Amino acid sequence: MTGDLLELAQWALDGLKGSADYVQVFAERTLQVRVECLDGEVLATCVEPREGIGCMVRQGDRWRQRSLAPAELGGLPGWLDPAAGAAGERPAWPGPGVPDFTPVPAGEWLVPDAGTAHSLRTMEDFTARAVAVVDTDGVRAASADRIVRRRMEATVVVDGARYRGLNRWLERGPADPDRAAAHTESRVALAHAVDSSRAAVTGRYRTPVVFGPSAACGFLHELVGHALEGDNFAMRSDYVAGLRKPGAVPAMLTVRDDATLPDGYGSYAIDDEGVAGGVTTLLANGELGAPITSVRAAQRHGYTPTGNGRRTDYRELALPRASNTVVPPGTEDPVALLHGAGTGVLYVGCLGAGMINLATGEFSFAALNCVYITPDGHRVPARDVSLVGDALETLARMEGIGSDFGGDSITCGKQNQMVGIGLFSPSIRYSALDWSAA
Repeated sequence: MTGDLLELAQWALDGLKGSADYVQVFAERTLQVRVECLDGEVLATCVEPREGIGCMVRQGDRWRQRSLAPAELGGLPGWLDPAAGAAGERPAWPGPGVPDFTPVPAGEWLVPDAGTAHSLRTMEDFTARAVAVVDTDGVRAASADRIVRRRMEATVVVDGARYRGLNRWLERGPADPDRAAAHTESRVALAHAVDSSRAAVTGRYRTPVVFGPSAACGFLHELVGHALEGDNFAMRSDYVAGLRKPGAVPAMLTVRDDATLPDGYGSYAIDDEGVAGGVTTLLANGELGAPITSVRAAQRHGYTPTGNGRRTDYRELALPRASNTVVPPGTEDPVALLHGAGTGVLYVGCLGAGMINLATGEFSFAALNCVYITPDGHRVPARDVSLVGDALETLARMEGIGSDFGGDSITCGKQNQMVGIGLFSPSIRYSALDWSAA
């Protein structure tokens, strides 16, 4: 199928390249299947094919974009120049493939002998994606990928109040016949829901905070990763200027964008502009590295291309986006990071929704799967936790990086485009953050 897509992309390029200074053509055929279950019954099955061609051209200083479904391709040759003729006979659009996907039977999500009354909602997303990219700079590349991602949400009811627990699971490439049963992932979500129902921490606090593996990376992805996307970096906001000052970034911290990981949600052989995925150092030795870029951002701002042009599908322009954000392990005992504070310590197991203002560095995030460790060492679950603060001040309070390591998969939005991103890191401790629990 990728060979057929390459032929179609080349046909489109041949018909447009005489009318523009630069032409990029992206051809895609994607099948996405989502199966949603509730308490052992299939609630909905959604099948979404996405297929077509997206074209981006530069004429002088002007960029233009057009997307076409297969039935619309006949109108492409005259898009830029109505007098232009067709670039030879158009290749046929590839026929449908056979997806290698068998969803989890609805009953297999259920937790046997749970011991706690609960409701369980699950979603399993299968994506088979084939893409091809050609451009007038000589790019000619194609790739195909297969991903299955599961999300489990358990809910328990105590005294009329509902408490949720979440868990995620990811598989890339061919199906693993020896993968663990689905109910093992559901059991983790249920445990988080039970912990949330037992939460006994309320009010506002200022304490040390330890982010667990992957949650620590999620926090840094928001605080630093988005600022180092080429289009955001080029805005030269006060916050970005502050990050570039000597001493603003902890010398102990290294952050990389790595598209080459075998098990990352954001991994790829080529990005959505045909550039090979690689590794870009974002932070190291107390200094900022290179911003991650798309082709358009690199051409507009004079950056070195990094292979980070990503798009939801052929109808959108590729934007500078992270692939997998990675923080290498440190040397400190992760258990020791939780000790030694007269105010207690908050442990954050998962970062939820939120935002950072890239102009000022102010942030606000929800935190999930949290535990407050009291000054005398008791572990008390905390729910509805919110973290607020100033990013530069928070980075200056980083004081420990654990020797553990873990990963997670998230979806991240930008300009109404959602893409999958991997998060991999050890635990990280900050000396003080402001947080509240309801």
